[in-house]
Amino acid sequence: MDVPLESGEFPPAPADDAEDDRWCTAVRLLGRMERQLDEVLQRRHALPLSEYRAMCALSRPESGGALRMGELAERIGMKDSSTTRLIARLEAQGLAERTPGAGDGRAVTAAVTDAGRERYAAATSTYRAALGAELEAARATVHLAGLAGLADWVRTGETPPLLRPGSA
Repeated sequence: MDVPLESGEFPPAPADDAEDDRWCTAVRLLGRMERQLDEVLQRRHALPLSEYRAMCALSRPESGGALRMGELAERIGMKDSSTTRLIARLEAQGLAERTPGAGDGRAVTAAVTDAGRERYAAATSTYRAALGAELEAARATVHLAGLAGLADWVRTGETPPLLRPGSA
């Protein structure tokens, strides 16, 4: 018997085998895409995907020019400790800098430098071309056809009916 949560709601049902299989397929797709993007950025720009993503997050207008390390880690999908090492590598290359956080001496913020913005801008067209190619490949691959809606959403921003809440 399920016990209600403190909110009074019941916890969601555990995933079944079919859901687990679909999740594993999605993870494989994303992993393949990540490897391809990393390979292209490394080959053409000597820039790992993780460094590109960090500079991307720090270059966005909504970052306000700098992000706390924890917020940056959340935005790029890394652990805090890995993000700290990543920013140290970028800092050693002159592509980012760390500064004490405003109002909290314990907090550290990261910001992209002008050189980092230039490096990010130089790699963006390569990244986007490779991403577009990978999304099209995912849509065309028969065993990934079920993820075509996800690829379409990434390409267009329009949520396909199968991905809309309540339209299972």
